[in-house]
Amino acid sequence: MNVDYLNDLGNLALGSRLKRLADRLGQQVGQLYREQGIDFEPRWFPVFRYVADKGTASVTDIAVAVGVTHPAVNQISEELTRAGYLNSVVDRSDKRRRMLSLSAEGKRIKLQLEPIWKVLHAALSDVSEEIQNDLVNQSMRFEKALMQKSLSSRFSELKSSVLNAQPEVVDYSPEIGHHFARLNRVWIEKYFYLEQEDLRVLGDPQKIIDDGGFVFFAKVGNKVAGTCALIKSSDKCFELVKMAVDEAYRGSGVGRLLLERSIERAKAYDASELMLETNSVLESAVRLYRKLGFREIEAAHESKFSRVNLTMSLQLAAVISK
Repeated sequence: MNVDYLNDLGNLALGSRLKRLADRLGQQVGQLYREQGIDFEPRWFPVFRYVADKGTASVTDIAVAVGVTHPAVNQISEELTRAGYLNSVVDRSDKRRRMLSLSAEGKRIKLQLEPIWKVLHAALSDVSEEIQNDLVNQSMRFEKALMQKSLSSRFSELKSSVLNAQPEVVDYSPEIGHHFARLNRVWIEKYFYLEQEDLRVLGDPQKIIDDGGFVFFAKVGNKVAGTCALIKSSDKCFELVKMAVDEAYRGSGVGRLLLERSIERAKAYDASELMLETNSVLESAVRLYRKLGFREIEAAHESKFSRVNLTMSLQLAAVISK
């Protein structure tokens, strides 16, 4: 049983996952402030920091700068004022505007916060290095993409192809070759982690072909929805590797089509066996393998991947060609 249901939902739970991440970060940063003897709430940070950097600012200025609603900024600024960290006065040139600035206490707490922010920045950078992903930059790009084309527009464009288009399997071509790594990184990083052998195989799919193997892609309309490869192990055996299906197209028969094409190709090249390595946590994939005739076997050698706990084989002589 999966311990994290959001993993199973993939991109559908992106908002929930980001909210959970934000909550966790807020809790841990809040605990860090308390450990340092600082009376400061993490949610105050963007408003407080903007006022500190600008000297004075209106609620409207802050809302525009940090991209949140006017009421949200107004609420936080009121909390900071009650805490004694901000002064709030009516703008003399526009009585409807309140101008915010740091109070004497706000300036004092800022001096205490600055070294904490410096170390905190380094700690968060350390997390980014650990996961080999600049999450801040990726988030900025994600936001920009949604601003340029809304989710509603993308939904309308993709609705027909996702629900109605029939998938087809094609052989490798350089134009779509980058999807081999893209699709596989998703499931590997979702359930496990990228190992050195993953990086080697994903980095050069053309080498699989040069060594006598094949790389396949499943396309649904103009979208690349899945991929897999056959590595030539011997004259009579191929190994099925790096099978991945985009979450948006799971349940649409893409995985089965890729597997059937792999079986057909291996038989066409006079192979007698098709084998694969997997992990029992990948329940849907294992069910599909078994449905198409793969059976668990004793591994003949130690796997190159630490995640492997299941080796399966299909005797191709028993497979009836279509």
